[in-house]
Amino acid sequence: MSKPANRHKSRRLNAETLIALAADTLKSEIVPGLAPEQRYAAAMIVRALDVARREITTADDAALWAILDQVYDDGDGNARRLAADVRSGKVNEVTHPGLAQKLRATLIAELKVRNPRFLRSRGLKI
Repeated sequence: MSKPANRHKSRRLNAETLIALAADTLKSEIVPGLAPEQRYAAAMIVRALDVARREITTADDAALWAILDQVYDDGDGNARRLAADVRSGKVNEVTHPGLAQKLRATLIAELKVRNPRFLRSRGLKI
């Protein structure tokens, strides 16, 4: 087995870099030697590592919490309650100007982590 290229030789490796290195090594060194019936499981592992790497590089749920704090000044807001209030019309652009734009930005940020291919399929740059 060949040794993985050491692209990060002179610096401390952070979590994002370690995950990327592990995924790259798995794809280039391990997967080619696997039996065909094991490649699907390996592809799932690579995908999970890619999601974890992207998740580490994005802000947590800060954007959603900021929206919830704006809408629910009592501190009792959560995503489920917000969805119900939007569906019922209790929370909307009239009651909270700019809400739709903030929710869209939050959704796009989540899709960048969970499903970037969907964004690309819709012509959105990530």
